[in-house]
This record gives sequence, structure tokens and C-alpha cells, in this order.
Amino acid sequence: MRKNIFILITISIISGCYSTETDCYYGMTTICFGESYSPVAKFQKSYSLGYTDPKQRWDDLVSCGVKLGDVTLHSAWRKALEPLNKELLEKLSAKFRACMKNKGYITIDSCGRKNSTTDKGLCNE
Repeated sequence: MRKNIFILITISIISGCYSTETDCYYGMTTICFGESYSPVAKFQKSYSLGYTDPKQRWDDLVSCGVKLGDVTLHSAWRKALEPLNKELLEKLSAKFRACMKNKGYITIDSCGRKNSTTDKGLCNE
């Protein structure tokens, strides 16, 4: 029995693969190096990518409708989620994005993962 388990584990390790793009190992389980950046970190000032002032960013997020500490940003459009109202969701998320854009923020699509080879240095918490 132990020999069978050893063979299965060996096959799963050999059949897995590593992606340098995501800095993850894909096998029976996925193992990624570094943590993901929160949605908050993806809002950056264009003149200070990776060094945007976190306190000022939170002040701006709150003034655009996010509750302080809500790193998911869902509080900005919570009214549209329960029950789901797609029309209202689109309206509230567009209003939120416009508010952040008016404050000088751009949105970074892919920050990479913190403290990994994929970290692009464009985002900060």
C-alpha cells in the first residue's frame, strides 16, 4: 500500500508543471509563491506607480463610496448585490471608477504577486 501511495505522489510531482508567468506550480494542488495584491492596491496614481500613498488612497476610496477597511471594494456597490441587480451594479461600479479617475487614479490590471518573480513593482498596499 505504501509503495502505491509513493508511486502516485511521484507521478503527480512529475506530471505537474511550473509557470514562470504566474510563479505557480500546477500539479494535484496548485502552489503559488507570494500573496496576491488586494483590489485596493490596483488603484495607483500615474506619477507614483508602486509608491502611491496608502492613507490618501483610502481617504479617496472612502469619499468614492467604499467603507474604510473593505479591501474587496464591494461596499461601493453593495446595494446592487443583495439581491443582484445587474443594471444597478453597472451604474454603481461605473460611478465608483469615474470618481477614482477624477481623483487621478489609474487601474493596474496585473500587479503580479507580492514578493515573487511576478511582482512588477506597479502596486503597493
